Amino acid sequence: MKNEIRKEIRKRIKSMTEADRLSQSLSVCRQIAATAEWREARSVMLYEALPDEVNLDALIAEARDSGKGVICPMATADAPSLQQSEVESLGLIVVPGRAFTAEGERLGRGGGWYDRLLARSECPVFGAAFACQILPTLPTDAWDKPVDKVFFCSPQ
Repeated sequence: MKNEIRKEIRKRIKSMTEADRLSQSLSVCRQIAATAEWREARSVMLYEALPDEVNLDALIAEARDSGKGVICPMATADAPSLQQSEVESLGLIVVPGRAFTAEGERLGRGGGWYDRLLARSECPVFGAAFACQILPTLPTDAWDKPVDKVFFCSPQ
């Protein structure tokens, strides 16, 4: 079931125009930057977006310009794990996903990298999504870690 959802979401994102992806990405970045969690965080973990993920370049630039510490690990199977001290220093984590529910359930790409990281963290976690990635329900397992808030923008 999870793999079928991943395939469907991949098709939905692929059907978006580049302009829509950019517009929605900028909206998500603005929404996150407007939160108290963002303003209060001195150190944040963001991500370098893959072509089919919400692009956080504007948020990364905002974080660096405002003096926040920024960690952008590559979430690959062979990615080096973050030291626990790095995880504990974070004030906010923003993660991608294949799909989300409005309540914060998250379906990733299937590698479990973010789930393992989030299990070690106690700071707020935000999900960044395109509108087409929001579903009413998702199948979840015990190891699937939800996010505290999901940010997305409906296409104009």
